[in-house]
Amino acid sequence: MHIGTLFNIPIRIHWSFLAVLGLVIFWSGFAGWFGAFALVIGLFGSVVLHELGHALAARRYGIQTAHITLYPFGGIAAIEKMPEEPSQELVIALAGPAVNFALVAGFGWLWSAGIGSAALWIAALNLGMGVFNLIPAFPMDGGRVLRALLATRMGWVPASYLAIRIGRGFAWLFLALSAYTWSVNWLMMGIFLHVALNAEKQRLIYLVWERTRRGQSDWDSVNPWGGRTS
Repeated sequence: MHIGTLFNIPIRIHWSFLAVLGLVIFWSGFAGWFGAFALVIGLFGSVVLHELGHALAARRYGIQTAHITLYPFGGIAAIEKMPEEPSQELVIALAGPAVNFALVAGFGWLWSAGIGSAALWIAALNLGMGVFNLIPAFPMDGGRVLRALLATRMGWVPASYLAIRIGRGFAWLFLALSAYTWSVNWLMMGIFLHVALNAEKQRLIYLVWERTRRGQSDWDSVNPWGGRTS
């Protein structure tokens, strides 16, 4: 569902977000529904700004973003092509958490100035979001940072394969934590990572196939970072 446009980037919301919003309001009861609603809006507003950080950093390198979509577990900024250098992916990946930490500072200052407890909650949410996204679990931000760093030494394809294997380990860890703690959040994260990693692996297989089909001389048009594949 399209809900608006920021910086010429369409903002979409998945139907599951509305379902989660309804459940939160229902569980909070009539007395606390306004506070719950405000908390959810603050959370997803922070997610929008987080994804805008990625999108605007990508725009700096001439990479446009097709749309930003909000899900219950977070958001996705659909950039239209790969960065041309590992350093560019590093900047783009770090831009999202950097926005969260800036919001921590801003809302922390508001809370210290006596604005209200809501500012403290939003600051805490952004702190958790920023730190959690830096976990080196590809394709999360921390995983993309890891791939960019690895790619400077081993090339994009082997770095991607290694990042996918590491991300798979985190996905199984999240599922194990969900079984141990009976946490729906860990379960959703584990499932999301598995699905996202399968998509990334298929994309990588396609790129390698393109390299084989076109020949080594044309590999730079498929793999913008160069490097060895074995």
